[in-house]
Amino acid sequence: KLNNSDQYEPITIKLTKADTPIAYQNKIDELVEQGCYPNVEEAEKDNPEFEMDCEIYYDKHYGVFAVESGAVESGTIYSPYSGEVCDNADVN
Repeated sequence: KLNNSDQYEPITIKLTKADTPIAYQNKIDELVEQGCYPNVEEAEKDNPEFEMDCEIYYDKHYGVFAVESGAVESGTIYSPYSGEVCDNADVN
C-alpha cells in the first residue's frame, strides 16, 4: 500500500561514478541519448553526481523498496517483490 500523501517518507539517493557506477552510467547514457549532451565526456563533466528523491515503502513479508518521487505522483506503482499493484492510501 502506498503512503498517504501527507505521510511522505523520503530518502535521497546519490549516484556517483565511484559509488554507483552502473546506475550513474545509465543516467549519463540517458542524457546523451536524449540529446542533452553531445557526448558522455560532456555529460560527466557537468554531472559529477545525481541526487534523486525517493519514497520508501515496506512490502509486508517481503522487504523495503524505494520509488522515485516523480513516479509515485504520476503512475501506478507495483511491488518489485510480489508484482502486485500498491493500493493508493488516499482512496477509500
